[in-house]
Amino acid sequence: MGSLKIRNLSLSYNGGAPVIEKFNLDVSDGECMGLLGPSGVGKTTILKALAGLIQPDQGCILIDDVDVTALPPEKRDAVMVFQKPLLFPFMNVAQNIGFGLRMRKINGAHKQSEINNILRLTRLDGFGRHKVHELSGGQQQRVSLARALILRPAILLLDEPLSNLDANLRQEMRELIQEIQTKTNITTIFVTHDQSEALMMSQRVSLILDGRLRQVGRPQDLFYRPVDPDVARFFGGCNFFTGEIKNGQFETPLGLFPVGQDLKKNQPYTATIRPEDIVISPANDKHLRGAILRTNFEGAATRLWVQCNGVQLIVLAAGAQYKAHQNVSLHIPPDKIRLFPKNV
Repeated sequence: MGSLKIRNLSLSYNGGAPVIEKFNLDVSDGECMGLLGPSGVGKTTILKALAGLIQPDQGCILIDDVDVTALPPEKRDAVMVFQKPLLFPFMNVAQNIGFGLRMRKINGAHKQSEINNILRLTRLDGFGRHKVHELSGGQQQRVSLARALILRPAILLLDEPLSNLDANLRQEMRELIQEIQTKTNITTIFVTHDQSEALMMSQRVSLILDGRLRQVGRPQDLFYRPVDPDVARFFGGCNFFTGEIKNGQFETPLGLFPVGQDLKKNQPYTATIRPEDIVISPANDKHLRGAILRTNFEGAATRLWVQCNGVQLIVLAAGAQYKAHQNVSLHIPPDKIRLFPKNV
């Protein structure tokens, strides 16, 4: 359908400080890329630039290796679906979906056939003659998605399309978007601030923090192999402790850990390990001993705050049998520890 290349893109509003600076990204033909980051980091600004709704200060945008940076929205083969469905209230569902074809002067049997196909694809069979106000929020968002898909764009741009839906409808829309992306193989850029949403829906994720692209990779890479402590924190990393490399081991207040990485000796490092990777084990002299400070039952697991050798660790444990002031034995698997130079 379409490949996308973003080169040295810089964007600001009214000549102010850059919102996005020297942003580079490649998206392959047929890929679903999640554009992830906290609110206000410029994700939607990037999407608007790709759609041609705002002009960048610097850089270029290429779709299928054609520079579209200066082209108006209707000439660049990229269609954006907004956070709120922008539908015409005086048109029915079929008319809303077919509006783009009408603008392209496509009418008659071919237009109706395309509308019918898209209604089926977006699970809107039987709703063609309904008015917009008769639809639920999820159905309205599906109409908005259908109106974009019927144009068969090279790039589909989704700007947090699920954020206004309740939990059940969000799950339904996630599944629908994944199903449509698989069936159509349309190149999709999906903006979200919800990390779980990005991990579930994207083939690759691009994480933006402080206006900069910090890491691009498979969801598993960002989750388990963050490139720096900020990325680890964003994905729920909350256990950090420091130490030094001595005699081929990482020496810390929590003990000695073998290291398999090529790390500099006698240099301080920051380590992180995810709460679910710490194991509560039977009492053992080789394991850490700690005292539970407090607990929080979370259904499938219980979150424990454990004090060990002056370091507070957060542990996710199965079951609800743990209590404050209880002593526990912990095992920290060395292969689950991620190390960063302390100045990173």
